[in-house]
Amino acid sequence: MKSFASMIFTLLIVPILGGAELGEAVKPLHEPTIENARLVLEKLDSLVAGGDPRVVTLGKKMHRSVKRIFTKEHKMNEGQKAAAEREAKAKQYDKNGREWLKPNIHGRVNKLAASAAFRDARELRRDSQWAQEEHSKEWAEEVADFERMLGNLKFSKEDEAFLTLAGLLAAIVKQTDWVDRPSLKYDESRIQFIRNLVVNKDRWLTLATHADDAGDLELSYDFYRRAGSDLGRLRVGAKLAGQLAAEGYPGSSINLWKRLGEVGRAGELQKEESDLAAEDFKPLEELALSRNVAPACVRISTVNGHETGFFYQEAGYVISCKWLLLNKEGEVLPVTVALEDGQKFVAKVLGVSKEHDIAALKIGYEGHELLPLGDRKDLKPGLALKLFGFSGKERNIAEAVRCTVLAPMDVWNNQPTSRLALDASQGCRGGPVVDQRGRVLGIFLTSKAGNARALEVGAIHAFVKRF
Repeated sequence: MKSFASMIFTLLIVPILGGAELGEAVKPLHEPTIENARLVLEKLDSLVAGGDPRVVTLGKKMHRSVKRIFTKEHKMNEGQKAAAEREAKAKQYDKNGREWLKPNIHGRVNKLAASAAFRDARELRRDSQWAQEEHSKEWAEEVADFERMLGNLKFSKEDEAFLTLAGLLAAIVKQTDWVDRPSLKYDESRIQFIRNLVVNKDRWLTLATHADDAGDLELSYDFYRRAGSDLGRLRVGAKLAGQLAAEGYPGSSINLWKRLGEVGRAGELQKEESDLAAEDFKPLEELALSRNVAPACVRISTVNGHETGFFYQEAGYVISCKWLLLNKEGEVLPVTVALEDGQKFVAKVLGVSKEHDIAALKIGYEGHELLPLGDRKDLKPGLALKLFGFSGKERNIAEAVRCTVLAPMDVWNNQPTSRLALDASQGCRGGPVVDQRGRVLGIFLTSKAGNARALEVGAIHAFVKRF
């Protein structure tokens, strides 16, 4: 164990990103100015003139995208200035119109002149609206084109160039407030996740290997998952699932087989263990519990704000609260689900409960982590639990908050809830309340002065049976 700890300490030294030609060429765009853009375009021209076919192809795409994004931004700024000038004229016309409607010394008003002034003001504002709509459409197309180029860089493993240009796009889109801002595939949270992955991937893979050699399969599995190694995750995950079953934890084994997409293996074991109890799931120490639960949590977003949800079944099935998903008329709003790595998916709302604050969603994504549902009989006064959720908007990695069961069953707003000693933010709403074994025993609903409510797990079981 000493040698393993020494290896971890050595590997915790953060490596520096390699300086590939294309990455070096676009470095000045960490400061997105016109002068730096001109400098970068010159460097890309030089690379394209004397590079190998791969550099030439990518360099041309980068040159085109950088030039077009700055050109379009300038065009939008000019459009915004023109709109501001039209608005100033429109306000003057409005003022003139109001003056024409005031009686003169003879007690008369000039309705014809006032009508013409108001008409001219409306036409100016209409022109600005049309211009804004046209610019918004063009900007969305330009951003989508730029992100296609980013996809080419990511596929080609030009990590430094990708991160610089993705950051450039995010910064420019953030400051263009006159037009509609398109949703970015590579927003700030996704860029940060990819940057972290690029910097740490080799280290994580090495740590995964050494954890496997040391017999810590759970830690090895997590390092392979964080490094994005599906092969390593599947290999170690299969070993871990077998180990859990051999140790007498079939529930944990079944859940892991489902995480790995081995539904058949999970089903076979489920037939042998049809009535799973708490003891069939392995107790987890604090860090292992976070590694097990946090990756299964997702951020749910609508125009109403954001909340937490979690995968409860393989093939992209998610549970969360319903309140954020509905408008005032009770109609379902467009919903976006963001994963730990910043990927975003448009979700289909499968159903919302009429009685309780719970909803089921589905996204087109597989190979994710997921959480097993517990049993209401395990809810006891004094039971220590943890709530996982997103207290802020900066990261898509769920954080844990300790809580304690005060009353296992306590009706609140006509819902079967557990009353908890807990302080949590509104963003955690919909998040899983789990026990030491990683089983969900409730969905967080609300908290006030340390007195929180979670929809108890029996109501969750009853709801998900519909889907």
